[in-house]
Amino acid sequence: MAMISIRRPTASFRARESAPIFNLDRPIKGLRVGIRTDHGWHSWLQIADIWSALLKDDGAEPVLLQVGDHVGREEEVQTLQQLEQWANSIDCAVVGLAN
Repeated sequence: MAMISIRRPTASFRARESAPIFNLDRPIKGLRVGIRTDHGWHSWLQIADIWSALLKDDGAEPVLLQVGDHVGREEEVQTLQQLEQWANSIDCAVVGLAN
């Protein structure tokens, strides 16, 4: 009878990749924290509500922005103006993957 070797039947896993973590290096209390939403992404609206409540609990001021349309010259210009005003009014932001 011949001997056989059984190798480990599972593949090796790759190292996990993730987005970089941003550290404010200060307490969040008193900061204006932007939350950008999009009317086309309904699940993110629910997540934004949760983030908003958590931020308020920690003493931050959530500043929500629901971006407008991205199609059409007038709409694009208006959306970019709103985004710029919002970005200049906050200390940091929480945004969704598609935002």
